[in-house]
Amino acid sequence: MASGTLYTARLVGPEIIEAGRDNAITCPVYRDGALVAPTQAGSTVSVWNAAGTKIVDGAAVTVSSSVASYTVTSATLSGQTKADGWRIEWALLISGTVYTFRRDAALVYRQLYPVVTDADLLRLHTDLTRRMPSTEASYQDYLDEAWATLEGRLVATGKRPWLVLAPSALREVHLYSTLARIFRDFAQGGPGTAEWELALDYDRRQEAAWSQLSFPQASQEGTPEELRRRRAGMSSLWLAGRP
Repeated sequence: MASGTLYTARLVGPEIIEAGRDNAITCPVYRDGALVAPTQAGSTVSVWNAAGTKIVDGAAVTVSSSVASYTVTSATLSGQTKADGWRIEWALLISGTVYTFRRDAALVYRQLYPVVTDADLLRLHTDLTRRMPSTEASYQDYLDEAWATLEGRLVATGKRPWLVLAPSALREVHLYSTLARIFRDFAQGGPGTAEWELALDYDRRQEAAWSQLSFPQASQEGTPEELRRRRAGMSSLWLAGRP
């Protein structure tokens, strides 16, 4: 078993690096529910492309507000092939020891962004404004977690979120999965409460939305001839007995 403190690098999904611009990448590290600040001097980051070529080799990082960051410049990305299979390694000096945190990554033509916000939640449940916890200013944390889960599910089923050309196609899945999370948190009495039943209902709705999901998908380069291609969000499984 490896020695040393078990730190957590909060890396939600693959790092999406967008071609044609500078990309700030970060590696927030946690222990006991709090950020742990690496020592800037002696902390580095390296980046490999899909072919296994190191395009950033042990570059010095910046530590600001306890988080290590680095900017992958557009010049560094120039001429690189857009693909998944990239890799990032953060070698961060923490309390005198270097810890290495790895993250998968992809160089993409365009990043996918969500289309659902608080206003969409309130259109279905106006009372969410009144019921919002006093410690929160919005339901953004729920939206973000539902979106991260959605993107992860696409990747797990062989789809690439950064190739989706119609973000609006994902609206219902994102909306219903967010509401399911919210009402599950509201269900302090557990199963049988009205909030719990709403959470279950939205779980069913989001699964139904997944089963009907389809969207146009581009090539890695986003070429116009790919615009008519569509992909289903969920694979079909046909079961039949042998004659």
